[in-house]
Amino acid sequence: RHSSLLPETWILSDSNPNIDIRTAKVADALGLPVAIKHIVAQPKSPLGRSFAGLRSLFGASPAGRLRYVDDASTQRLPRFVIAGSNRALPGLLEVIKQTGGRSMSVFLGLPRTKLAQIGALVLSRLDQMRLRSLGPARANLDNAVSTLLPLSGLSTATAPISTLKPVVAVCIGTGFEAAGFQLLSSDVDRLAEGLLQLPPSHIRIVLDAEPYRGLRSTIESRLIRRLRERSVDTNGVEHPPMEIEVIDYAQAGQPPLTGVLASATHIIATADNIPIVSMAASLQRPVYIAGMERTADLLREYYYVLDTKNLVRRFYPLGSRYSYMVAPEINGTVDELSAIRDHEPWPHYDTQRDLDTVAAFIKDRYVELNS
Repeated sequence: RHSSLLPETWILSDSNPNIDIRTAKVADALGLPVAIKHIVAQPKSPLGRSFAGLRSLFGASPAGRLRYVDDASTQRLPRFVIAGSNRALPGLLEVIKQTGGRSMSVFLGLPRTKLAQIGALVLSRLDQMRLRSLGPARANLDNAVSTLLPLSGLSTATAPISTLKPVVAVCIGTGFEAAGFQLLSSDVDRLAEGLLQLPPSHIRIVLDAEPYRGLRSTIESRLIRRLRERSVDTNGVEHPPMEIEVIDYAQAGQPPLTGVLASATHIIATADNIPIVSMAASLQRPVYIAGMERTADLLREYYYVLDTKNLVRRFYPLGSRYSYMVAPEINGTVDELSAIRDHEPWPHYDTQRDLDTVAAFIKDRYVELNS
């Protein structure tokens, strides 16, 4: 049944490099030639979307070409097609429709469509928890495979570049995670307060390309400016200006995120920034969560699972206002960046095992659906 499909894998790209690296890793694991196809940008305004819908009704796209996938023919469609964002979802659904479901469609995460439409869903434990909250039937899908962390697309890296002082990457996400967290100005203040307690370090503030409304100005005024100036913490201790580098992915010309993380000795992520947690664990970098104590609902449960497996720790550096509350049962060396626990070795998270599991599931699903 699949003889008319090209023996290749398409990656539907929305030009987000942090998503492309994940879809590319899955595509490579499937063992077929890979082609990157860019999605056709859709109008953002309701009026623009309505006009685009009218054009589609009257066949305004060139004959024999896909409407939502750039430079793609309806006559030459792939065996596997992968999307990693809802922006690429229209292209994925279009390929499914054109092939009558014979192309094996793969989506990383939870798509904004009927889940049964997708051939294979690659979910994280948090995605599973979201579905389970909707009822047991949604949590037991035949077309889903899951991993503890979202697939990062990274392999275990070597030790970070040797430096005279620690390099700390402070990765601030969009500021919102529907599973149970919104980054408030008070969280930013606590983050700044914690960073002031660090031993001499090179600090890299890493900003997401699409922050929640108003977050960027809050970060600039209450975090970056404070760290760059002489300031006094809540203990009354005066701190000199810190060495700060800002990497803002809303601006062009920024270094690849993978290199920024790989060169860090420690990674601090805001509680909404699950992708960074996954990438840090894949690189075997210590990862500390800012705002972890304020998470709620499913996200709180998810971080509890990660914490018990020692994959994350709450960012609570030694010297913070309430660091005297260190648990008395801690013996030996206290973790300087998480003073509520001792410093135990970080575990090895087997990203290759996750990838092998996902690739095997996708291949089996393809055989099942085309037999």
